[in-house]
Amino acid sequence: MNLYNTEEAAKILGVNVSTIKRWSSAGKLKCIRTAGGHRKFEMTHLTEFIQNGQKPNTRINSIPMDRAEDSRISEWILKSDFKNLVNYIQKQAIHCNRNKILDVFKGMVLAKIPLYDIYDHLITPTLHQIGSTWEKGQISVIEEHFASQTLKDTITRLQGMINFPEKKLGVVMAMNLENELHDIVLKMVDHILEFRGYKVLYSGQLTPLINLEHIFDDYAPKRLYISSTYVENLTNAQLEFDSICQTAERFNLKIFVGGSGFDYIDYNKEPVINRLHSFKDIYSI
Repeated sequence: MNLYNTEEAAKILGVNVSTIKRWSSAGKLKCIRTAGGHRKFEMTHLTEFIQNGQKPNTRINSIPMDRAEDSRISEWILKSDFKNLVNYIQKQAIHCNRNKILDVFKGMVLAKIPLYDIYDHLITPTLHQIGSTWEKGQISVIEEHFASQTLKDTITRLQGMINFPEKKLGVVMAMNLENELHDIVLKMVDHILEFRGYKVLYSGQLTPLINLEHIFDDYAPKRLYISSTYVENLTNAQLEFDSICQTAERFNLKIFVGGSGFDYIDYNKEPVINRLHSFKDIYSI
């Protein structure tokens, strides 16, 4: 768990230390008290304070600014300069600098940039750029794996730092097709759905169809989100998808699909409600 001290919280919120102490003493800004009586602030404390409109008209410093690099990154965040942020995140991902990437993610949340915009305009282009860099031979395959896994790990850490609605809209399931090797996109889908207010059944990569009917019966999801980013064998993928649709139809599930794999897979089936092209689509529907 990342904790900020009083001085760091003051820098982020753009106020002095005494103001932070006054807000926390009044119960406006939540904090954790250490055994020695010192205040420590989680990211969720700061985001909740901002989201509740306690400080609506003041410029937020998205990350504590002690270095010139921090100041530059904070400016990119506040201006939504995704081009520079993509290049920065790619460099840090290749070198497995999880904390630096997480600082950017946290800064964007503090700056009230919607989670779906972070995924649509920062993470997705970064993944594409990493793939393109590898295809051009500018990085090795293991460096490509370093970068992808670092982003996935950082997204998982971010998911544990954001407040989610206590009241759930219902149960949904997120899955890849059986031979899908990557689940970073599905992890972002999971995060958006949880942020939207759903309880998510997340199956990850290489999901077999065995006992799928049993899962639908026991867990009773109302929606099924299917991601496909790569199709190795179209015949097998189509048969698998058709089977999922037939099972889902018996349980009255609504299916939403996404990913470049559905450029090839025929998804014009009865239970399929829509093809989603962005994380904003996922959040909005």
